[in-house]
Amino acid sequence: MVTAMLLTNAWSSPKLPRSVAKLFSALAMGLVITAAAHSASAQTFNRTFSVAPETSELEVVNQMGTIKVTAGSSAARIVINAKQLDANTKIDAAQHAQGKVKVEVTGLGAVDLEVAVPASSNIDLLAYKGSITVTNVAGTVRARITDGNIQFTGLRSPRVEAHSTKGNVSFSGEVLPSGSYTLKSYSGRVDATLPANSDFKLSAASYRGGMDLGGFQMKFEKQTDQLVEASYGAGRASVHLWTQEGSIHLHRKP
Repeated sequence: MVTAMLLTNAWSSPKLPRSVAKLFSALAMGLVITAAAHSASAQTFNRTFSVAPETSELEVVNQMGTIKVTAGSSAARIVINAKQLDANTKIDAAQHAQGKVKVEVTGLGAVDLEVAVPASSNIDLLAYKGSITVTNVAGTVRARITDGNIQFTGLRSPRVEAHSTKGNVSFSGEVLPSGSYTLKSYSGRVDATLPANSDFKLSAASYRGGMDLGGFQMKFEKQTDQLVEASYGAGRASVHLWTQEGSIHLHRKP
């Protein structure tokens, strides 16, 4: 719009030849029309569902864009906010009879989704391209993406799964006794930040990128350049880190 105004001002200048003035006028009108069309195509989507905290469940399927899920302030509501830039993209959100909320995006346009859930919610997320972020959730979490990063922060979940074909995967949170934590990326970096008082059995494999196990003093059962099997503490939780071409980094949080 600023560019259009500048072109319009230039067009109105008495110093310009008539042919040049007409050209500036056409360019200005074209920019205004383009900006208006872009503004009209950007749409928002908002839905709220009532859920039971002990059985709250969310499933999201997105083609392209971001998925951000965080523990919200309400223990009995799932709140969905989305922005779509392509009018041909369709967002469906529905609640099944069992209470599960499913959000599904169809079409090739980008959609950015932000969802607030009860902290105890079980989460299942799937995307083709973009990024996935989950914060402060205590239910089970599964996230899969073909092209993009996955980031888990502040989790207190008994079961976590993350799979990225082309992107980084990171986890920061608690490791619960008898919990299971699987982080995989074919070509990206895998990071896991765990508390110093964690109790887990580690299986880590990186075939090309190497491994850094941080400050954990573990009991090794098997250790090579590509594979590590070890225990920290009694080994009550299971931590599985895998990448084909990326690197693995284990961090010890004080």
